[in-house]
Amino acid sequence: MDNEIYISHHGVKGQRWGVRRYQNPDGTLTDAGKRKQIKKQRKEESKNRSLLSDYELNKKTQRLRKENELKRLTEENISPVKSSTKRFLSNHGKQILGSVLVGAGLYGAKLLISKTLGKEAASSIVKKK
Repeated sequence: MDNEIYISHHGVKGQRWGVRRYQNPDGTLTDAGKRKQIKKQRKEESKNRSLLSDYELNKKTQRLRKENELKRLTEENISPVKSSTKRFLSNHGKQILGSVLVGAGLYGAKLLISKTLGKEAASSIVKKK
């Protein structure tokens, strides 16, 4: 076996013999299987969208808009803290990130100066308030 090249396959980690991930024992699809099937259908439909009539195209876009609107509304209702946090970070995130980066930069510069020139030089450059 020193000079032989061989391919071995040990299956999917955690997968049990005879157990399917997307199908129940009676042949019906599990929730994951249904989601996978819907995703596959949407992918196929998006490839063939040039073949759709205007009515079908409008119907599908209207449906997707409604789904997105429902998702947005339910996220706001289910987790108001999460949505308010998102709004806060989108409004003030750049300012906070800038302050954090400046502070980290000053801290790093102080450490570098203290290692190269000594602690007295670093303390005179960046004074604590």
